[in-house]
Amino acid sequence: MKTGAYVLATAVLLAGLNACVIVVDEGEGDVDATWASSYSSTDEDSELARRIGHRLEADPALEKEDLHVQVRRGVVTLKGEVTDIQTLDRAVQTAAGVEGVRRVVSKLTVEVSPS
Repeated sequence: MKTGAYVLATAVLLAGLNACVIVVDEGEGDVDATWASSYSSTDEDSELARRIGHRLEADPALEKEDLHVQVRRGVVTLKGEVTDIQTLDRAVQTAAGVEGVRRVVSKLTVEVSPS
């Protein structure tokens, strides 16, 4: 019985690790659709990353923000720095609104101006 529970716990742990998305992006600059496929694993992910990049660029509130997008198996990771929490939320909602997105992971940070 203990062996069965151990196998089940191991399977759950491995499934969770398989779904984990780790993103490393050293790029800098404004939103640019050319970077959108850098870490994509399939043609579908590359196309989805480009569509998200175009949608972010088309939004006047987001076009000047420092945003980076990676897609893996339909899971979108946004990285970069934005000017305020409303802009962060808008970027996440914009990415989530693109057809084909399963989930959005935000690694965005908000700029804090010194007081």
